[in-house]
Amino acid sequence: MKKLRNILIIISALLILAPAARAQDSDYLPSMVLKTNPLAALGGPMYIAIIPITGEYKALFELKTTAKQSITLGASFLGPSLLINLDQLATDDEGISQLNTSGFRGQLWYKFYIGRDTEAPKGFYVGPHFSFASANLIVNDVDENKLGIQKINFNGVIGYQIISDGGFALDIFTGLGVKNIKYTIEGDTEDIIDAEFEDKFTPGVVFGLNFGYAF
Repeated sequence: MKKLRNILIIISALLILAPAARAQDSDYLPSMVLKTNPLAALGGPMYIAIIPITGEYKALFELKTTAKQSITLGASFLGPSLLINLDQLATDDEGISQLNTSGFRGQLWYKFYIGRDTEAPKGFYVGPHFSFASANLIVNDVDENKLGIQKINFNGVIGYQIISDGGFALDIFTGLGVKNIKYTIEGDTEDIIDAEFEDKFTPGVVFGLNFGYAF
C-alpha cells in the first residue's frame, strides 16, 4: 500500500510540474489525459458527519474510445486527512499513535461528449460514474481492533473539460446518484470510538474537479 501511495504522489508531482506550453498548432486534439487533484488529500471520500477521516491521493487516466466518447479509470490511496489528521490527534503522551488509517479507492467513468463542435476528450459531457472505496481505522495498532468502512457510489454526471493548446486539462463536474456505506466494527473498537455507525443507503450529490496533462 505504501508503494501505491508513493507512485500516486510521484504522478501528482509530475502533473503539477508538467509544462503548460508546448509547440503545437491549435487543431491538435489529444486522445489521453492523465489527471489528479492534490486538494483531495485534505479530505475524502470517507467522512464521519462532516469530519474527514481519510485523505485521497489519486490518479485518473482518461482514454478516448470514439470521436464522442471516452473511458476513465482511477486509482487512489486513502491515508490520513491532511486537514484533520485523526492519527495525530489520537497520539498519546508518549508519542505513540493510537490510530492507523489506510485504504484504497477505484473509479470507473464513461463519458459521452455532447458538444456539437468538439470531440472527446474536450467540451461538455454526460455519463455514468462508479466508485468503490474501502478503508480501515486500526486502533492501538491491533488488527483485531478496527473500524472498517466500505463506500459504493453510482452517479450520473455532467461536466466540462477544458484542454489548452499547451496540453493543460481542467475537468469540472457535478451530478446526482446514490451511495451505500457499510461499517464493520471489530474487537474493542466500538468502546474506544464514541460514535454510532449504521449502514446507510442514501441519495447523494457529487461535485469536483481534476486537472492534469493531455497528450
